Amino acid sequence: MEKNYSPRGVILSLSKAILYFGLWLVLQILVVNLAYSILAIRFPGADSYQLTEMMDGLSIVLNIMVGILTVITVAIIAKLRKSSLSHCAEINKYPGQFTLTLLIMGVAAAYAIMLIFTLLEMSGIFPDNWIEAQEQNYADLYTADPFMQFISVGFVAPVMEEILFRGCILGTLKKEMHPWIAIAVSSVLFAVAHGTPIGIIYTLALGVVMGWLTVTFKSIVPSILFHAAYNCTVAYSGGVSLVIAILSLPILAFEIYSIKNYFNRGKEE
Repeated sequence: MEKNYSPRGVILSLSKAILYFGLWLVLQILVVNLAYSILAIRFPGADSYQLTEMMDGLSIVLNIMVGILTVITVAIIAKLRKSSLSHCAEINKYPGQFTLTLLIMGVAAAYAIMLIFTLLEMSGIFPDNWIEAQEQNYADLYTADPFMQFISVGFVAPVMEEILFRGCILGTLKKEMHPWIAIAVSSVLFAVAHGTPIGIIYTLALGVVMGWLTVTFKSIVPSILFHAAYNCTVAYSGGVSLVIAILSLPILAFEIYSIKNYFNRGKEE
């Protein structure tokens, strides 16, 4: 039986989703401005360019701080609602036999996206300023300490972003609208959070995949595993291996099919 979705419920869920997104945005602005102010006090002779350079060097540390503060704030909100973070963010158990599948999917998705966007870049489809913005976005990541890279992109970012975007935002939306519409809306917010035009395009696609994983497994744990594997592959791969990148597409398709087939068999039984 198909659920009836009321306009009031849809508007209310959208409002809550935007508030969650705004919460993350406010925390990010507060942390960045606080760090900038501290640097300005610590180095009174530095001009705005020098301060900006110092801020770029602290970007990974600031991302970790924002991630931790976001999770803590969401947990406090859940507590005030007489609930728990695990319940609100759907940190539920899932079939553990899919752990390797999800990690392989994350690696395959990273290589597939790197291949596709390398080919698109070579074709000249992207304006130069888009490419420069994307390269600048990754510059600090690639030059950072490997351990700090892992803490940021391999642990804090996947956990925080999945709790926020797939747990709280998607979880709120799918209560009042069709799951695929909820996935689309949460994916748009996830993409916007990644800023650069090229980043928006590929994170939109990733958001759809991770949203599908969350809805399918009824848990954000699979999307965290996928997300962590994807991020680590991008951070540590050192570029695109053509053979692996070409193979990544059928591997990704096969793993998605295996998950769908598992749950379809469960429904039939």
